[in-house]
Amino acid sequence: MPMLPVNPLRTDQFRGSSKALDRLCNALTDGDKDGWAAYIRGHDGIDLRGAHLAGLDLNGWSMENADLAGADLSGAQLCGAKLTRVKLIGTNLTGANLATADLENAMISSADLTGADLTRAHLRVAVISNATAAGTVFKGARMYKIQMLGCDLTGADLSGTDGRYGACVNCDLTNADLRGSNFARAVFDNVKMNNANLALSYFYGATFISVCLDGADLTGCIYPGSKDCPQNPS
Repeated sequence: MPMLPVNPLRTDQFRGSSKALDRLCNALTDGDKDGWAAYIRGHDGIDLRGAHLAGLDLNGWSMENADLAGADLSGAQLCGAKLTRVKLIGTNLTGANLATADLENAMISSADLTGADLTRAHLRVAVISNATAAGTVFKGARMYKIQMLGCDLTGADLSGTDGRYGACVNCDLTNADLRGSNFARAVFDNVKMNNANLALSYFYGATFISVCLDGADLTGCIYPGSKDCPQNPS
C-alpha cells in the first residue's frame, strides 16, 4: 500500500482521539490489519468522530464498537469489515461498499447511505433511524430484529433480505424492491410501499398499520390481508 502523508485522516471536523487516529494512520500505512484489530480489542470503543476516511480500502478491517459519528466514509471499501456496535451518527456513507460487513447492533442515525452497497451485510438487531438510503442495496442482508425508523428507502433493494421480527416505522419504501424477502412477524407502521415490488415476499404474522400498497406488485406475496395470512391490515 502506498505511503500515506502525515495525518491524512484529520480534518477541521475531527473531534475524536488523536492517538487512535494516528494509530489507524500508521496501521494503514503499514498494512497492519491484525495490529489494528488487536488495538481495537484492547479498548472499550475508540473515538474517531469526524475522521476523514473517504475512499479508503478498509476491506476486512475492524472498527468494532468505534464511534464514527460525523466521519466521512464516502466511497470507502468496507467489504467484510467488522462494524459490530459501531456508532454511525451523521456519518457520510454515500457510495460505500459494505457488502458482507458485520453491523450487528450498529447504531446508524441521520447517516447518508445513498448508493451504498450492503449486499449480504449482517444487520441483526441494528437500529437505522432518520437515515437517507435512497437506492441503497441491502440485497440478501440479514436484518433479524432490525429497527428502521423514519428512513428514506425509496428505490432501495431489499430483495432476499431476512427481516423477521423487525420494525419499520415512518419509512418511505416507494419503488423499493422487496422480492423474496422475509419479514415474518415484523411491524410496519405508517409505511409507504407505493409501486414497491413485493413479489414472493413473506409477511406471515406481520403487523401492518397505515401501510400504503398502492401500485405494489403483490404477486405470490403473503401479507396481512392476503388469503394465506391470518391478519388483516389496518
